[in-house]
Amino acid sequence: MMSLQVTFHQVAPGSYSDMRSRKKARTRLAIQDAALDLFADQGYDETTVEQIALRADVSASTFFRYFGSKADIILNDYDSQLGQLCAAVRDQPLEIRDLEAVRRALQATWVPYVDPVRTIRTERAVARSAFLCGVAYNIGRGWMDAVAAALVERRGDPDALEECLLIARTALGVFGGATEQWVSSEAKEDFGALIDQGFEMLQRMCRG
Repeated sequence: MMSLQVTFHQVAPGSYSDMRSRKKARTRLAIQDAALDLFADQGYDETTVEQIALRADVSASTFFRYFGSKADIILNDYDSQLGQLCAAVRDQPLEIRDLEAVRRALQATWVPYVDPVRTIRTERAVARSAFLCGVAYNIGRGWMDAVAAALVERRGDPDALEECLLIARTALGVFGGATEQWVSSEAKEDFGALIDQGFEMLQRMCRG
């Protein structure tokens, strides 16, 4: 399976109105950045929670108040983003095809909010760890199932699940290919344009 791992922009600490929330946001970002630095320097599997905490200047107990494990640092923010994607899929007009509905939903709810620097660092950490590759694979399968369910709901046809699963896997495969190309370019290429190019190529292939 192609990589589907993207990292989204976090809410900036300064966006919070109260001091406690700002401090928590700064601590969370400090832990994430420390972990990504260490993963890049020595690999995910070789990095310990204690090393991350030391680099972030927090205690190990503070680390676990924000993240349940090392893997959560890499793969922690997908639930809310996936919900937004699925809602956007369901809300697309019925007169457009399912693939186009997913493409529009991706462009509206994911592409503008992807953090290029953290996505590149996350992709590299995942690529170097067999454990993270396995976790990422399972997350990708979950994304496909959720998007398929959104397509079924959009159609209002429970019997269409198998077809919708195929469409979701195809659409997210295009997204994964665009992500890999974007990361390979060090995020210099236009991510949204790469996704559109992938869908256009797929449409040409389907037309024969």
